[in-house]
This record gives sequence, structure tokens and C-alpha cells, in this order.
Amino acid sequence: MEIKAKLNKPYSDYERMDFIVEQNHINGYEIRETEEALEAWGYTDADKAAQREANFNKAFFSTSLGYVRRSVTMADGSHKDFLSDLLPVISMGVQGGMPVNILTYDKPPFDSDVEDWTQYQHQVVVTPQFIQECFATLANDFAPINEENE
Repeated sequence: MEIKAKLNKPYSDYERMDFIVEQNHINGYEIRETEEALEAWGYTDADKAAQREANFNKAFFSTSLGYVRRSVTMADGSHKDFLSDLLPVISMGVQGGMPVNILTYDKPPFDSDVEDWTQYQHQVVVTPQFIQECFATLANDFAPINEENE
């Protein structure tokens, strides 16, 4: 993050509030007060790209068929967790020899927010390898964390 605007002391209450409204509410910057000034901090393009990528990695997981959304919107508008709600049913279908289609995604560039995900979307047929990858992801999600120092 970098300083985007600065209001040096001394300043009046009116100047302070005007600065906060303009920098925080309009521009979306984080306001920090130091002994010398009121500062508006904003994210650089690299910071924004890193945050977009981190958000993507929380919302999707990688497989050999592409990236899969963890939270899936169903046709009726409800939401399901892919790994815990849908994977068992998908796995049974594949084991039964039925073709099961799902949507996967390509990893987007992180230079801007994605409004339309359909350009990154693909309909694919689930494979046994995909099922194993999903179970491995599920196992990793619930692996215990050892926070002890060695």
C-alpha cells in the first residue's frame, strides 16, 4: 500500500471530516492518523492483483479438469458446497457409469475484477481422476494444523 493523499496538521475538524469523506467514502482509501498528518492509504496495482488472486484461491480449487468453485449456485438459486454437498453424488454417478458434467474455470488474469465468469467457464465430463483429486482436496481442507514450534 502507498500513501495516496495527506492532510498535514494542524487542520480543523471540518478539514478532517472533508478529507475522510473524500478519501475514504469516495475513493475507498484506508485512513490512518499519525502525529504529523491524516493519511489516505490505497492499494497499488500489485496489491490489488495479489488480493484478487488470494480471493480466487479461496473460492476455487485446482484439478486436472480446471478450477472448480467451492460454493456452487444451483439452477434454483440455492448454494451448495461442491466438496461436501455435491462430490458424493457426483462420485456415485461416475461409479455407476453415468456421464456427469460439471463447470470448471480457467484461472483469470488478476489485473482487474472479473464481472463475467462465463468467458473462463468450460463444461467438462467428470473423470475418476477428478474424483480422487477432489477427495484429496477435501482431505487437505480438514487436515489438522500443528501450531507447535519445533
